[in-house]
Amino acid sequence: MVMRLSAIYGKQIYNTKGNYVGYVDEVLIEIDQGCGRVLALVLPGEKVGVPYDRVTAIGDIILVRAKEE
Repeated sequence: MVMRLSAIYGKQIYNTKGNYVGYVDEVLIEIDQGCGRVLALVLPGEKVGVPYDRVTAIGDIILVRAKEE
């Protein structure tokens, strides 16, 4: 899937338990040998974001796998 990073900014994030997590303020990417890979979606005021490997769907909202408790 190809998507512009700018389309992700401001999207609301919910987890698979239906809880609101926050919204995307920044996107962390790793640039290696000319290619980029998304690492995390960062919430406002946070230093560490939601790891991108927890993202299960992106549409009108972003759905992330809930942490196991």
